[in-house]
Amino acid sequence: MYYTNKDVFILSSVGCMDTERDGLESILAGNEEGAKGCCLSVDMTADGIAVLASDGYCLSPDGTQMNIADYSYAELHQVAPQLVPAGQAIELARTCRAKIAITVHNQTLLPQLRMTLRHANYLDDTIFVGLGLVEAARIAVANPDLHIMGELPALPDNIDALVNAAHTTGLFGLRAAPADLTPKLIHTCRQAGLFTMSLPTEHEGTLSALIQKGVNFIETTRPDITAMLLPIEETQPNQIPLMRY
Repeated sequence: MYYTNKDVFILSSVGCMDTERDGLESILAGNEEGAKGCCLSVDMTADGIAVLASDGYCLSPDGTQMNIADYSYAELHQVAPQLVPAGQAIELARTCRAKIAITVHNQTLLPQLRMTLRHANYLDDTIFVGLGLVEAARIAVANPDLHIMGELPALPDNIDALVNAAHTTGLFGLRAAPADLTPKLIHTCRQAGLFTMSLPTEHEGTLSALIQKGVNFIETTRPDITAMLLPIEETQPNQIPLMRY
């Protein structure tokens, strides 16, 4: 799927529409309610398996928290069968033709995720988030085939310098709080060929403003509300493939 940094995509947060966090139902619910992508949070088991885990643990039937990094996948799955391998979630997202934003809690997972995404022919439709600007730039330089977003802690005084540094280091774009995604920042990123993404929100007024400003990836727990706010042409599937910026 080709796209440009003038496109807008709704990304469903983990646990959107009151579904269980880190489950396949969350991906399906977001897709059914109009999302064009999903956010996944990935951690690594003791034997090196990538699984969906936002908080670093899963729950056993008696409510005990089991740290993902302390047990093998087989051990975790035995007491928490709801645990989802990341590859299974990626395949479901691919079936839904959804963009994917992945938060990686253990960076040693990147080679494994790259292999999975490349095998699914989905590298270009996946972005990696949750990394500070310096760390994101370091990883982007070392992995030019991955789309790495840098997290913006606050709106800087010199937006031009920030965007130029992000572009020079090979970042795919910048992710920030909705209030920090100003028209100036978005325009400067667009001119530099960078994409923008918001931190999650479900506030209707904020969602509407993000759409109007042209933020590329809008993360929300309420994709149903967000989809209704999109201009009519944005809700229609592309008839002609778009070239990436």
